[in-house]
Amino acid sequence: MRWLRFCGLIIGLAACFRPAPGIAAGPADGPGCLGVTAGECVRWLRATMVLDENMVAQSMARRHQTDVNGKPLGSGLVTVYGRLPERMDQFVILLHLRPDDTVRRVESNLLYNLIEARTEPVYDRSGFYDIVWRLVGRRCPGISKLELYRFFDNSVKPRLTHQREDFSSGLSGLHQVTSHVAAVPYCGGVTMGYTNVLKWRGATNAEAAARRTQFSSIELQ
Repeated sequence: MRWLRFCGLIIGLAACFRPAPGIAAGPADGPGCLGVTAGECVRWLRATMVLDENMVAQSMARRHQTDVNGKPLGSGLVTVYGRLPERMDQFVILLHLRPDDTVRRVESNLLYNLIEARTEPVYDRSGFYDIVWRLVGRRCPGISKLELYRFFDNSVKPRLTHQREDFSSGLSGLHQVTSHVAAVPYCGGVTMGYTNVLKWRGATNAEAAARRTQFSSIELQ
């Protein structure tokens, strides 16, 4: 599953970020990432975020690797590690490319489970708006925080499906709930998907568990 890839990328990262000035103020200032080349997307993200330049360079170099027979080794994927200005939280952005090197689909982790979000400050904590406007760019030039949060609350949340899995039982029993929705029409021809994976051990009721882990991500295409 995609969320496993995200989790592995985040947990295993030991990155060194090179500071870069943020020169763009909002979505109308740049192309975003969808439908543009990988290079254009990375340049735009570099103008608005602090990127791990070493990891970006390696991922860009590998994105269309082939074997000795010319057969593609990868799936046209570029992984971008970055953080927002004045924040230390890390985002992992996956750029899924077409054969012509344009971005077909983008995924990014979030910092908080949006299913539990109700107020503007809680939505803000997730980095949801800050990541979305960077990824959509001029496709949605008038995007505002409250409009995005209301869209998620009123159009995305009602469409979520929840799948529970109980892998084991007892005091150390492992349980998981995956909440997911795909391709909800948003703006500028963009659709949005959302996934949250909640895992815990022990009690069958997640609310009673002493330790819970969650991973949230969005998908735009």
